[in-house]
Amino acid sequence: MPTAAGSTRKLTFAVWACVALICLSAAGYWGWNRLQERQFRQRCEEARRNEDWRSEREIAKSWAAWDPAANDPWWRAAEAAQELEDPEDVAFCLGHVQENDPKFLFAFVEKANLEWTVLNRPLEALETSQLIISKDPKVAEIQSRLISFYAMTLQRVELIKSIRAAIAVRAEPREAYTYLILADSLSFANGADLNGRWLAACPDDLRFKIGLAVSTSESIFRNADVAASANAAELEQEADRQLKWFLESASHNPALLTYLMNRAYEGGNVGRIGELLQKVDDSGVNDHMVWVYRGWYHMEMKELADAELALQEALRLHSLSGLAHHEYARLLRLMQRPEAEVEQQQRIARSGKQLRGKLILQQNARDVPLEVFDEIISYAQECGDNLVAEGLSRRLNRPLGKSAETVSTDGSSAPNTR
Repeated sequence: MPTAAGSTRKLTFAVWACVALICLSAAGYWGWNRLQERQFRQRCEEARRNEDWRSEREIAKSWAAWDPAANDPWWRAAEAAQELEDPEDVAFCLGHVQENDPKFLFAFVEKANLEWTVLNRPLEALETSQLIISKDPKVAEIQSRLISFYAMTLQRVELIKSIRAAIAVRAEPREAYTYLILADSLSFANGADLNGRWLAACPDDLRFKIGLAVSTSESIFRNADVAASANAAELEQEADRQLKWFLESASHNPALLTYLMNRAYEGGNVGRIGELLQKVDDSGVNDHMVWVYRGWYHMEMKELADAELALQEALRLHSLSGLAHHEYARLLRLMQRPEAEVEQQQRIARSGKQLRGKLILQQNARDVPLEVFDEIISYAQECGDNLVAEGLSRRLNRPLGKSAETVSTDGSSAPNTR
């Protein structure tokens, strides 16, 4: 009969034998993996030396399928696709780079740029850009993309929110300040072209449909050359038919409602604005222009207390609104408030109107003279908007309240001439 000590020795030996076998198996598996990885890498490098980009891409993707946790094969495949002038596959490969890669953000910025431009995939570009900003809001290039997108698609609330968030992290593009002053009535010379291009890629997207319809109508309504053309009446009728159709099918859309309210406001049509205000739902309650037109409507109806609440809400949502200050000054006079209060609002309203007039004459939203940016700083200070005043002073590289000599310029979207 074996002794207890003998049994223990046999058990210990069996345990150590199992441990050794496991270690040998693990070492063998690790070694085989290393060999496979080395072979993939060598084959990729050989294909690259021969400038055989198709083979390198194929090998790299096989490598990625074999090792889903690896990032290097996707970079190699993307570079090969770039050499093959295949932007769709470049974006596809970059989109597989994982967050643990030190160049993850760079990969997704390049992916977003391709989606915004040559690939014309606005919805994917928007998703990619929002992902980047969620990871690092200081990526100024992508902040610029998003801000321009919101401006061109007439998404006023998202535009202002995005600009202020970018200023807060010091990643705002220079044209952001132009958009803030123009936010009362967004209108751009290339708005119809861009929305038409995006709509061609996404035929069911309501933002692009309404963006195209409003931009086209605005161009016909404001452009003197179009108005003087032989078929101007026909064009205007067609544009109005489209707007009417959208008002029936997308009756709560803030971009559509505020554009139609603006037309009614300019025509002094109180009843029309009353009808349109009835269509505003939760999607429009944060649009400051809804509150401006609501305030005007209440004033015309002699409901001054309601008008004051509406205009105060408009200025809370966007303190730089020149039209809100104009209507508020008018309201204060009607309410027989102290003359100093009235004059202050009138002065701010005049500054805002003058600034807007200068900005819409610019050929693009970034190419703005330095003195106009100085006026924006002063205007923001008058409105009590310290974030904007301080942000633009920093953007111009000078202390608040001091003058500067030069500001570099570059291209962007052009506002319509009014």
